Amino acid sequence: MKLAMPASCAIMVVMLGACSSDHPTAPGPGCGPAASAAVRGGVSALEANTSLQPLEAITVNADGLPNCLALDADSGTYILVPQYATGNGGRSSVSYTLGVSSPATPAARASFAVREGAPEHPVPVQARLDLTLRGLEHRLAAVAPAQVAEWRRSADVRKDVSASVPAVGSTRTFQVLADLTGSSFTTDTATLRYVGTNVLIYMSKEAPPAPNGFTDTQLASFGQLFDHDLYGIDVRTFGAPSDIDGNGHVIVLMTPKVNELTQASTCKSEGYVSGFFYGLDLTPQAAHSNQGEIFYSMVPDPDSVFSCAHDVAAVEFSTPATFIHEFQHMISWNQHVIVRGGPDEETWLNEGLSHIAEEMGSRYYEHKYPAPLQRSDPTSLFPDSAQGFISGDVFNAYAFMQDPSRWSITEFLSAGRVEERGGAWLFLRWLGDQKDSTIYGRLVQTSQTGVQNVETQSGESLPHLYGDFTLALYTDSLVGVDRSRVPSRYRFLSRNWRQIFQSLYDHSAAHRDLVPTPWPLPLTAVNDPGSQASSMLPGTAEYYVVHLPSPATPAAVQFAPQAGGAFPATLGAQVTVFRCPSVAACQ
Repeated sequence: MKLAMPASCAIMVVMLGACSSDHPTAPGPGCGPAASAAVRGGVSALEANTSLQPLEAITVNADGLPNCLALDADSGTYILVPQYATGNGGRSSVSYTLGVSSPATPAARASFAVREGAPEHPVPVQARLDLTLRGLEHRLAAVAPAQVAEWRRSADVRKDVSASVPAVGSTRTFQVLADLTGSSFTTDTATLRYVGTNVLIYMSKEAPPAPNGFTDTQLASFGQLFDHDLYGIDVRTFGAPSDIDGNGHVIVLMTPKVNELTQASTCKSEGYVSGFFYGLDLTPQAAHSNQGEIFYSMVPDPDSVFSCAHDVAAVEFSTPATFIHEFQHMISWNQHVIVRGGPDEETWLNEGLSHIAEEMGSRYYEHKYPAPLQRSDPTSLFPDSAQGFISGDVFNAYAFMQDPSRWSITEFLSAGRVEERGGAWLFLRWLGDQKDSTIYGRLVQTSQTGVQNVETQSGESLPHLYGDFTLALYTDSLVGVDRSRVPSRYRFLSRNWRQIFQSLYDHSAAHRDLVPTPWPLPLTAVNDPGSQASSMLPGTAEYYVVHLPSPATPAAVQFAPQAGGAFPATLGAQVTVFRCPSVAACQ
């Protein structure tokens, strides 16, 4: 059981490549609508003394605490997950105090939770470019539908671009992005080297020839992968791309102009740009638009002529995951902007879905090659053909779970850091497990965006979803507990994270700075009585464990701003409480 460990940190960051019966239901006096609004499963109110059985959980908003949630002190062990379940809370940390005490005994004075902070991974250059292009597209989205409609109505323009598929060996000139800010372009002439059912591959005339570049046979095999496998995976999952140039194909332009976007001196520290899609090409009257569906890819460059070295094998490994990731962006642009005339998708959800696309590539090969097939290492969890798709996502998820209170999944703080992308992918993976994978197509084929989109397509509010998702991150595969015993709402049905992260740890001895422990999610102990003070960003959660003595007065859970008063309603402040089946299961 193994995950392919990237050759360097730089490569890692680039590969970005329950039922309601699970909850108490008996209403009690004295607990009003503030508590009922945040509890799943149709609970209209909560008893002042709530008894949770092992493996049961409940979520209550901050206004409902402490009067409406108290836990039986019967030697039970509980996981407490305070969280800000919002996509509209701003981008600043909000301090809080979490306490546990009997009603007659105030909680001890709060102290800040002391944890060793997880290392902060550098922002990959690929992520910075993605954020730049998504920001530029946001402005283009307002004019693109009208431009496409006019383009399609113009017979003269359509005659100029020609709907027929050109012949292999023909050439075409492209305008290619020349910097990471999206402000300059350069001209590149390329030759059509592969014609498939869905994909055309153009190779720049400046690209190194074989043996430093692709032979015709290698390129044909590469093209068939894009044409037969990857194209269909994205279309089946998310929907159809546009076809504004009328040729019935997506163009893959392999050009050293992409290599040149990354300085050779920064490849090891910041990664490199493997490829990209830019909605400018689907805004046909905009300057520098190539007026068609285009994915731009790096080329092999083993001699570092254009930037850092990439041989053919490296391009074959990293580019397919980049293509399937960027193709989701292309499909999303078509479905949101061109088909429905709406805004483009919010960055966190757009990037999260593109990482789902990568995982779909992995799942295709996982199903095609069940263990032990197609594994050069017999202990590998994933077949060799899946590694380029899934490895980056697993590293991102691990990085996110090292400090989930620091990285928002609904409000990216920067260029979609590896941690943020990992959190968004985990949320959407859990959502797909709960609602089935057709929800991904519904999230793309709509004019809605962001949190509203998620709530509409799932039929649940974000607080309901977020409370159970954050819990599932911990309870997915409890130590010593048969996974089938944990309610399905609190699990990832398609992945076993303790198994995956244990495998990652076992095979990454040379990268202990990146993977220091077999299980990344930290727990902070809270005494009874006692409290902890900390802070979180909107769209994040933090994890605590408390052991209650017996016999004793029931313990009240308190969650409030450090400065006193109440949390802003837009923050979605709430606490999820889970009763562990044993002390050993929740260490």
